[in-house]
Formats: sequence, C-alpha cells, structure tokens
Amino acid sequence: MIITAVTNEVYPDATPDGLPKIFGRAKSAGVSSFEMRIVEGKRFPMFDPEAWERLKANSKEFGISYTAVSPGLLKAPLRSELMQLHSDHLLPMSLDLAEAIGVKTLILFGPTRAVPEMPGEFEEVVALISKAVDQAVARGFTVQLENLPGSWADTSDACLALLEAVNKPEFGYVWDTGNLYEAEQQHFKAGYEKLKPYIRNVHLKDGGFVDGKMVWMRYGEGVTDVKGQVETLIADGYEGTLVLEAACQPHELDDFPTSMAYLKSILE
Repeated sequence: MIITAVTNEVYPDATPDGLPKIFGRAKSAGVSSFEMRIVEGKRFPMFDPEAWERLKANSKEFGISYTAVSPGLLKAPLRSELMQLHSDHLLPMSLDLAEAIGVKTLILFGPTRAVPEMPGEFEEVVALISKAVDQAVARGFTVQLENLPGSWADTSDACLALLEAVNKPEFGYVWDTGNLYEAEQQHFKAGYEKLKPYIRNVHLKDGGFVDGKMVWMRYGEGVTDVKGQVETLIADGYEGTLVLEAACQPHELDDFPTSMAYLKSILE
C-alpha cells in the first residue's frame, strides 16, 4: 500500500506559511505521497496564483509527489447551472493543472440526488459521468468515483450500480468507509466484497454519530473499524493508495500524528 496524506488534513494551517509545516510533518512520519485537494483554504484547481507557485516550490523542496487530484467534480445537482460549469470548465481546468504537476488520476463524485428522484435521473447521471471519464481518458487519465452521502454514489449498492453502468476499465473506485458508514450505518464488510474489484484508492477515516450527526474522530475512537479495514486490505494484497483523512472536528494539531501512530501499530 502507498501511505498517502491529504493536503489539508496534516496540519491545521491554511495560511501562506502552512505548506512547509504540512509537508515537513508528513515527511517526518515517512509520508511523501499526497492527494491534492485543498491548499491555503481553496480547493484544487481554484488556487491563487501565488499559492500555486508556493505549492510547486514546496513540493519540490520536500520531495512531495501526488497520486490524484480531487476538485470536487460533479458535486452539484444534476440539472443545474453549476453542473454545466463543472462539465464545461472545472473538468478541463482540473485536467490542465493536474498535467502541469504530473498527475494522471482524477477523482469525481456522483451528482447530488434530487428529492424526489426525477424521471430518467440515473441514466442522465451515467451519461454525465461517462462523458467526463471519456474526456479524461482521452488525455491519458484514469478516473475514480468517490462515495458521498446525499449523492448518486452514497451507498455501496449505489456505487456499484454506477461503476457497472459506466463500465470502463479506466474508471475505478475510492473506497471511503467513513462516508459509507454515514450513509448506510453498516459495518464496512457489508459492501466490501461487491466493491473490491473496483477499489483503486482508499480513504481512511474514523468517526461516529453524535446527536444525529456524523463526527470525524481520531483512528480507533470511532465506529468505522479502521483496524479491520487495514487488516482486510493487507490480507487481500491491496497495493493502491491508503489516504489518511486524519483531521477531526475541530481540526487539532495532534490529529495527524495520533492517527498515524495508530495506523503504524496495525501495520507493524
């Protein structure tokens, strides 16, 4: 497995001085692989020009590489002006900037579910995702679907339905059991076997419901069974990325090192 961090979940500092702290802390823990998401408070690719230059310079200085970019693509209502902007502008811009830093993996989401569901909505979602995947693949990218509550990729079965319907070898899955638990409130094993053939990336986070709301916690303190997930992946010979989503609510200074220590205790 490739132990990977997230740009905004290692050190709670979104200022222009934050990147050396983020990368320095990760490197001291033996992590030099990152998933690109939020930098200095803004999500990829909508960075300030100065932040983009700082990112490139600090990445080079600390020897940081990137496994994927996550622009929040298609995280919008299906039939909305915002979705049109995602398709026409956010997608190509994301591909352009990803190429500029040598990244060839794009993460996208299922569109937000309409309530009540609109006639033909699933078919439109499949067509939308398929088009985005085709555009990315034509430029040499692979694409990963991340599950998120309230979206068309919220539960294990919903994710499987989209993966099977799009049915492209370059289209894989981000297994995020924290988000799955929020949507399903089931142990990860309930959906793991059916999704396993598609898993290319794993987002590792822990949490539990507090007053009816999912709250993210340090590894081992929640109900998502982080230990069981990692042991299962090891037993199955998983060789993809294991992305540490270690930031809690609120994001505290010791979140990353504490959860990293817990993960190392499982891996040893």
